[in-house]
Amino acid sequence: GKLMIKKRSRVLLVIILMLSLPPALLSQATPWSAVKFEVRTALGYQKSQLESTYLHQYSPPFLSGAYQSAAQQTIHLEGEEAWGMSVGVSYFPISNFGLQLLLDYGKPRIGGQNSDYDFSLNYALKDPPGSPPYPYVYDKTYVWPTTKGNLTQLCLSLNAVTRLPLGKPLAIGFSGGLTYFRSQGSAASVGFTFCRIEDNSFIEETYQIPYNFGAVNKLGFNVGADFTLAITSNLCATLDMRAFFGPKYRVPLEIEGNWQLYLSLEEIKATMQLGEIAVNPSFYRLDIGLKYLF
Repeated sequence: GKLMIKKRSRVLLVIILMLSLPPALLSQATPWSAVKFEVRTALGYQKSQLESTYLHQYSPPFLSGAYQSAAQQTIHLEGEEAWGMSVGVSYFPISNFGLQLLLDYGKPRIGGQNSDYDFSLNYALKDPPGSPPYPYVYDKTYVWPTTKGNLTQLCLSLNAVTRLPLGKPLAIGFSGGLTYFRSQGSAASVGFTFCRIEDNSFIEETYQIPYNFGAVNKLGFNVGADFTLAITSNLCATLDMRAFFGPKYRVPLEIEGNWQLYLSLEEIKATMQLGEIAVNPSFYRLDIGLKYLF
Protein backbone atom coordinates (compact mmCIF):
# COMPACT_ATOMS: atom_id res chain seq x y z
CA GLY A 1 0.00 0.00 0.00
CA LYS A 2 1.04 3.58 0.68
CA LEU A 3 3.78 2.47 3.15
CA MET A 4 5.42 0.26 0.51
CA ILE A 5 5.31 3.10 -2.05
CA LYS A 6 7.00 5.45 0.47
CA LYS A 7 9.78 2.91 1.19
CA ARG A 8 10.43 2.37 -2.52
CA SER A 9 10.51 6.13 -3.08
CA ARG A 10 13.15 6.57 -0.34
CA VAL A 11 15.34 3.78 -1.76
CA LEU A 12 15.05 5.30 -5.25
CA LEU A 13 16.00 8.74 -3.89
CA VAL A 14 19.12 7.31 -2.18
CA ILE A 15 20.17 5.58 -5.41
CA ILE A 16 19.70 8.80 -7.43
CA LEU A 17 21.76 10.76 -4.91
CA MET A 18 24.58 8.19 -5.02
CA LEU A 19 24.63 8.21 -8.81
CA SER A 20 24.69 12.00 -8.88
CA LEU A 21 27.72 12.30 -6.55
CA PRO A 22 30.69 14.00 -8.21
CA PRO A 23 33.36 11.48 -9.25
CA ALA A 24 35.92 13.35 -7.11
CA LEU A 25 34.17 12.19 -3.96
CA LEU A 26 34.77 8.55 -4.86
CA SER A 27 38.51 8.84 -5.34
CA GLN A 28 41.51 9.95 -3.36
CA ALA A 29 42.01 13.48 -4.63
CA THR A 30 44.94 14.24 -2.33
CA PRO A 31 48.16 12.22 -2.84
CA TRP A 32 49.04 10.01 0.14
CA SER A 33 52.35 11.80 0.58
CA ALA A 34 50.48 14.99 1.51
CA VAL A 35 48.55 13.33 4.34
CA LYS A 36 50.31 13.98 7.65
CA PHE A 37 47.66 12.83 10.13
CA GLU A 38 45.30 9.85 10.21
CA VAL A 39 42.66 9.55 12.92
CA ARG A 40 40.74 6.26 13.12
CA THR A 41 37.75 4.97 15.05
CA ALA A 42 36.67 1.34 14.79
CA LEU A 43 34.67 -1.54 16.20
CA GLY A 44 36.42 -4.90 16.36
CA TYR A 45 36.03 -8.60 16.95
CA GLN A 46 38.43 -9.84 19.63
CA LYS A 47 39.54 -13.35 20.61
CA SER A 48 41.18 -13.73 24.02
CA GLN A 49 44.08 -16.15 24.48
CA LEU A 50 43.35 -16.72 28.18
CA GLU A 51 43.62 -20.40 29.10
CA SER A 52 44.11 -21.36 32.73
CA THR A 53 43.23 -23.91 35.39
CA TYR A 54 43.02 -23.55 39.15
CA LEU A 55 42.93 -26.41 41.66
CA HIS A 56 40.55 -25.41 44.46
CA GLN A 57 41.25 -27.39 47.66
CA TYR A 58 40.35 -26.60 51.26
CA SER A 59 38.86 -28.06 54.44
CA PRO A 60 35.15 -27.14 54.80
CA PRO A 61 34.13 -26.36 58.40
CA PHE A 62 31.77 -28.36 60.60
CA LEU A 63 30.32 -25.88 63.10
CA SER A 64 29.02 -28.36 65.69
CA GLY A 65 31.99 -30.38 66.82
CA ALA A 66 35.24 -32.13 65.92
CA TYR A 67 35.75 -33.02 62.28
CA GLN A 68 38.04 -33.89 59.39
CA SER A 69 37.01 -32.67 55.93
CA ALA A 70 38.19 -32.07 52.39
CA ALA A 71 36.76 -30.46 49.24
CA GLN A 72 38.27 -30.30 45.77
CA GLN A 73 37.48 -29.15 42.25
CA THR A 74 39.39 -27.89 39.21
CA ILE A 75 38.31 -24.55 37.77
CA HIS A 76 38.91 -23.93 34.04
CA LEU A 77 39.10 -20.48 32.45
CA GLU A 78 39.11 -20.12 28.67
CA GLY A 79 39.06 -16.78 26.87
CA GLU A 80 36.31 -16.39 24.29
CA GLU A 81 35.16 -13.69 21.89
CA ALA A 82 33.89 -10.15 22.25
CA TRP A 83 33.28 -6.95 20.39
CA GLY A 84 35.67 -4.16 21.27
CA MET A 85 36.46 -0.56 20.41
CA SER A 86 39.59 1.08 19.08
CA VAL A 87 40.74 4.64 18.43
CA GLY A 88 44.06 5.72 17.00
CA VAL A 89 46.15 8.59 15.69
CA SER A 90 49.01 8.28 13.20
CA TYR A 91 51.48 11.05 12.35
CA PHE A 92 53.72 10.90 9.27
CA PRO A 93 56.56 13.47 9.53
CA ILE A 94 57.97 12.01 6.32
CA SER A 95 56.12 10.59 3.35
CA ASN A 96 55.29 7.03 4.38
CA PHE A 97 56.86 6.53 7.83
CA GLY A 98 55.55 7.73 11.15
CA LEU A 99 54.30 7.07 14.67
CA GLN A 100 51.00 5.58 15.74
CA LEU A 101 49.11 5.78 19.03
CA LEU A 102 46.35 3.17 19.57
CA LEU A 103 43.85 2.69 22.38
CA ASP A 104 41.95 -0.61 22.46
CA TYR A 105 39.19 -1.69 24.82
CA GLY A 106 37.57 -5.10 25.05
CA LYS A 107 35.64 -7.29 27.46
CA PRO A 108 35.88 -10.85 26.12
CA ARG A 109 33.83 -13.58 27.74
CA ILE A 110 35.43 -16.27 29.92
CA GLY A 111 34.13 -19.83 29.66
CA GLY A 112 35.46 -23.26 30.59
CA GLN A 113 34.25 -26.69 31.64
CA ASN A 114 34.83 -27.22 35.36
CA SER A 115 35.30 -30.53 37.16
CA ASP A 116 32.84 -31.88 39.71
CA TYR A 117 32.93 -30.48 43.23
CA ASP A 118 33.72 -33.32 45.65
CA PHE A 119 33.17 -32.91 49.38
CA SER A 120 33.73 -35.33 52.27
CA LEU A 121 33.32 -34.95 56.03
CA ASN A 122 34.08 -37.16 59.01
CA TYR A 123 32.57 -35.68 62.14
CA ALA A 124 31.81 -36.33 65.81
CA LEU A 125 28.94 -34.98 67.86
CA LYS A 126 29.41 -33.26 71.20
CA ASP A 127 26.80 -35.56 72.80
CA PRO A 128 27.09 -38.18 74.01
CA PRO A 129 30.60 -37.87 75.42
CA GLY A 130 32.81 -40.89 75.04
CA SER A 131 31.59 -41.71 71.52
CA PRO A 132 34.27 -42.65 68.94
CA PRO A 133 36.17 -39.68 67.46
CA TYR A 134 34.65 -39.70 63.97
CA PRO A 135 31.73 -42.11 63.80
CA TYR A 136 29.87 -40.20 61.08
CA VAL A 137 30.86 -39.97 57.40
CA TYR A 138 29.23 -37.67 54.84
CA ASP A 139 30.18 -37.48 51.12
CA LYS A 140 28.66 -35.40 48.35
CA THR A 141 29.51 -34.64 44.71
CA TYR A 142 28.10 -31.69 42.79
CA VAL A 143 28.18 -31.36 39.01
CA TRP A 144 29.60 -27.85 38.70
CA PRO A 145 28.34 -25.34 36.11
CA THR A 146 30.64 -24.03 33.37
CA THR A 147 32.65 -20.88 34.00
CA LYS A 148 30.93 -17.63 33.07
CA GLY A 149 32.67 -14.29 33.32
CA ASN A 150 34.56 -11.54 31.57
CA LEU A 151 38.13 -10.36 31.15
CA THR A 152 38.27 -6.56 30.93
CA GLN A 153 41.24 -5.17 29.01
CA LEU A 154 42.49 -1.70 28.17
CA CYS A 155 45.56 -1.49 25.92
CA LEU A 156 47.60 1.57 24.95
CA SER A 157 50.11 1.05 22.13
CA LEU A 158 52.89 3.23 20.70
CA ASN A 159 53.95 1.96 17.29
CA ALA A 160 56.21 2.67 14.38
CA VAL A 161 54.10 2.66 11.21
CA THR A 162 54.79 2.50 7.48
CA ARG A 163 52.22 3.30 4.78
CA LEU A 164 52.45 1.85 1.29
CA PRO A 165 50.09 3.41 -1.31
CA LEU A 166 48.68 0.89 -3.79
CA GLY A 167 47.13 3.55 -6.00
CA LYS A 168 45.09 6.69 -5.46
CA PRO A 169 42.26 5.16 -3.43
CA LEU A 170 44.07 2.35 -1.61
CA ALA A 171 46.95 2.00 0.87
CA ILE A 172 48.25 -0.73 3.13
CA GLY A 173 50.00 -0.08 6.42
CA PHE A 174 52.20 -2.13 8.73
CA SER A 175 52.83 -1.20 12.34
CA GLY A 176 54.18 -2.60 15.57
CA GLY A 177 55.51 -1.50 18.91
CA LEU A 178 55.05 -1.53 22.67
CA THR A 179 51.68 -2.12 24.36
CA TYR A 180 50.68 -1.28 27.90
CA PHE A 181 48.13 -3.86 29.14
CA ARG A 182 45.71 -3.26 31.98
CA SER A 183 43.74 -6.45 32.64
CA GLN A 184 41.29 -7.68 35.26
CA GLY A 185 38.64 -10.36 35.37
CA SER A 186 35.68 -11.81 37.22
CA ALA A 187 33.78 -15.07 36.86
CA ALA A 188 31.70 -17.69 38.64
CA SER A 189 32.19 -19.83 40.52
CA VAL A 190 34.13 -21.72 43.20
CA GLY A 191 32.46 -23.94 45.78
CA PHE A 192 32.18 -23.37 49.50
CA THR A 193 30.54 -25.77 51.95
CA PHE A 194 29.87 -25.72 55.67
CA CYS A 195 27.91 -28.12 57.84
CA ARG A 196 26.27 -28.04 61.26
CA ILE A 197 23.84 -29.84 63.54
CA GLU A 198 20.64 -27.90 64.14
CA ASP A 199 17.58 -29.26 66.01
CA ASN A 200 19.19 -32.71 65.92
CA SER A 201 19.36 -32.55 62.12
CA PHE A 202 22.48 -32.58 59.97
CA ILE A 203 22.53 -29.56 57.66
CA GLU A 204 24.93 -29.12 54.75
CA GLU A 205 25.06 -25.86 52.75
CA THR A 206 27.09 -25.48 49.56
CA TYR A 207 27.41 -22.18 47.71
CA GLN A 208 28.63 -21.14 44.27
CA ILE A 209 30.80 -18.12 45.03
CA PRO A 210 31.85 -15.64 42.30
CA TYR A 211 35.51 -14.71 42.16
CA ASN A 212 37.74 -12.12 40.58
CA PHE A 213 41.37 -11.33 39.91
CA GLY A 214 42.37 -7.72 40.30
CA ALA A 215 43.77 -5.20 37.83
CA VAL A 216 47.36 -5.84 36.74
CA ASN A 217 49.53 -3.62 34.54
CA LYS A 218 51.99 -5.25 32.16
CA LEU A 219 54.13 -4.21 29.19
CA GLY A 220 53.98 -6.25 25.97
CA PHE A 221 53.91 -5.58 22.25
CA ASN A 222 51.66 -5.66 19.19
CA VAL A 223 52.01 -6.15 15.43
CA GLY A 224 49.43 -5.60 12.72
CA ALA A 225 48.44 -4.50 9.26
CA ASP A 226 45.65 -2.26 8.03
CA PHE A 227 44.02 -1.62 4.67
CA THR A 228 42.70 1.84 3.87
CA LEU A 229 40.23 2.63 1.07
CA ALA A 230 39.47 6.28 0.28
CA ILE A 231 35.79 7.16 0.17
CA THR A 232 36.19 10.92 -0.18
CA SER A 233 39.22 13.18 -0.24
CA ASN A 234 39.59 12.99 3.55
CA LEU A 235 37.44 10.05 4.65
CA CYS A 236 38.43 6.38 4.36
CA ALA A 237 37.17 2.95 5.31
CA THR A 238 39.73 0.89 7.20
CA LEU A 239 40.27 -2.77 8.06
CA ASP A 240 42.85 -3.58 10.75
CA MET A 241 44.20 -7.01 11.75
CA ARG A 242 46.34 -7.05 14.89
CA ALA A 243 47.87 -9.38 17.46
CA PHE A 244 48.60 -8.26 21.02
CA PHE A 245 51.14 -10.22 23.05
CA GLY A 246 51.29 -9.69 26.80
CA PRO A 247 53.41 -11.56 29.36
CA LYS A 248 51.66 -14.26 31.37
CA TYR A 249 51.42 -13.52 35.07
CA ARG A 250 49.98 -14.92 38.29
CA VAL A 251 47.58 -12.97 40.47
CA PRO A 252 45.69 -13.79 43.70
CA LEU A 253 42.18 -15.14 43.30
CA GLU A 254 39.62 -13.26 45.40
CA ILE A 255 36.01 -13.99 46.28
CA GLU A 256 33.28 -11.39 46.50
CA GLY A 257 29.66 -11.08 47.57
CA ASN A 258 27.32 -10.01 50.34
CA TRP A 259 26.84 -12.75 52.91
CA GLN A 260 24.11 -13.29 55.48
CA LEU A 261 25.44 -16.62 56.74
CA TYR A 262 26.79 -18.14 59.90
CA LEU A 263 30.23 -17.20 58.55
CA SER A 264 31.38 -13.78 57.43
CA LEU A 265 33.13 -13.18 54.11
CA GLU A 266 36.40 -12.75 56.01
CA GLU A 267 35.95 -16.15 57.72
CA ILE A 268 35.15 -17.78 54.37
CA LYS A 269 38.30 -16.28 52.83
CA ALA A 270 40.42 -17.51 55.75
CA THR A 271 38.94 -21.00 55.42
CA MET A 272 39.30 -21.28 51.64
CA GLN A 273 42.84 -19.84 51.52
CA LEU A 274 42.66 -19.17 47.79
CA GLY A 275 45.97 -19.04 45.92
CA GLU A 276 47.08 -17.47 42.63
CA ILE A 277 45.74 -18.02 39.14
CA ALA A 278 47.68 -17.74 35.86
CA VAL A 279 46.49 -15.08 33.40
CA ASN A 280 47.43 -14.60 29.75
CA PRO A 281 46.33 -11.12 28.55
CA SER A 282 47.21 -11.75 24.87
CA PHE A 283 44.49 -11.48 22.22
CA TYR A 284 43.84 -11.10 18.50
CA ARG A 285 41.49 -8.63 16.93
CA LEU A 286 39.99 -7.69 13.58
CA ASP A 287 38.28 -4.34 13.35
CA ILE A 288 36.47 -2.22 10.77
CA GLY A 289 36.07 1.52 10.99
CA LEU A 290 36.61 4.95 9.54
CA LYS A 291 39.80 6.88 9.06
CA TYR A 292 39.97 10.66 8.76
CA LEU A 293 42.84 12.24 6.82
CA PHE A 294 44.41 15.65 7.48
